[in-house]
Amino acid sequence: MRDARNCALWFAKKFTFSVRSVSTGVLLGVLSALIVPTVALAATTTTFVANTTATLVPTTSSTTPSLGRQEEQDAADLTDRCLTCHADQNLGAVDSGGEAKDLYIAPQPYKDSAHGLLPCNSCHTGFSHDPHQMVSNGEFFAQTANEACRNCHDDQFEMYKQSYHGELTKGGTTDGKGAPVCTDCHGTHAIQKVDSLEYKQSIPDVCGQCHGGRESTFLDTYHGKAITLGREAAATCVDCHGDHSILPVGNPESTLSSANVLGTCQECHPDASQGFTSFLVHIKPTSTKAPLVVFLVAFFYLSLIVVVFAFGGIHTLLYIYRGLKDGLYFGKGGKH
Repeated sequence: MRDARNCALWFAKKFTFSVRSVSTGVLLGVLSALIVPTVALAATTTTFVANTTATLVPTTSSTTPSLGRQEEQDAADLTDRCLTCHADQNLGAVDSGGEAKDLYIAPQPYKDSAHGLLPCNSCHTGFSHDPHQMVSNGEFFAQTANEACRNCHDDQFEMYKQSYHGELTKGGTTDGKGAPVCTDCHGTHAIQKVDSLEYKQSIPDVCGQCHGGRESTFLDTYHGKAITLGREAAATCVDCHGDHSILPVGNPESTLSSANVLGTCQECHPDASQGFTSFLVHIKPTSTKAPLVVFLVAFFYLSLIVVVFAFGGIHTLLYIYRGLKDGLYFGKGGKH
């Protein structure tokens, strides 16, 4: 009995040491993963951290339709008449400029949207709420959509027409893509309120439809991580680049031109100095196009992770091998 007890104590001691070696390797790896990214982030933001402290000031804007109680009821009645047909998932689709447009409209998302209080023909101008002729002209859809938005959002529409996106509607393209119109960014029947967290969180993906790759580099930054985690005050694409009046950075009127970039940062960070504008956003640290110091820090970070975990793993495997070879786990006499 005593021999069995001593054997158990000896095995527990050896086994504990083996586990401890594994834990040490894992702990070192975790500490590296936590500490080194901080160093990498500091390498990209050293200048502005040294020159300013940031204070976030949340800003919100919303243009919600204001209707009287009777008007709301009338609008709801008219919408229900449209949904008599368009709430049918088997209604089908029409061809619009080579693109199939589904005629089905999900009732609840529309009623919960920013336009949920408006009757359908507020946007679908020229249509009645009674059975109407089917329209499958792509240019007609695009024209009526723009004019419908302009009827209620004239100021925003005029800013859009003067923007880079608006210029593209005159026949230009960028990277083979046509100009985005209102519905490309805001959607159609499930338009979200622009001051809602859900809308702000969707902005990187919306912009990424045309600016592929930019959304991933944005999400790697503090702003991107903060908005993903639900911080409503965090800046998104439109807070820096603008929304309806987006202009190329080289344009003196751009919010990110050399003359205006500091003022743009100060919208959220009132104490920001000129050094704050050196913050690097759309870069991939492991790309050779990244600044040298950022690339070196990222390379060191990844190399350290590989080395630490490799060392811990190899050390543990060798220890187990030595224990098996020397019979440490099953006793000098072999297996029992």
